[in-house]
Amino acid sequence: MKRNTDFMLRDIAGEVILVPTGAATQQFNGMITLNEVAAFIWKNLDESKSKEELVDKIMDEFEVDEETARTDVEGFVGALYEHGLVLDE
Repeated sequence: MKRNTDFMLRDIAGEVILVPTGAATQQFNGMITLNEVAAFIWKNLDESKSKEELVDKIMDEFEVDEETARTDVEGFVGALYEHGLVLDE
């Protein structure tokens, strides 16, 4: 999995936001506000070889159990795929 480079992560007034650029502005109207875990997932998508690796990274970074980390990864990455923000390599 790989981030769609038509979306940029920005910190605007203390909020972490994904903003569409380029061709994505034609398909996606708006911005996505991310919480701390979602921003962490986004930042680590390109380096992670699998969802399992993301789960491990979340457990290392945050004080959460495996089930919580897995739920966060499955839910957020699934939504990213659904909306074209993540692509298969």
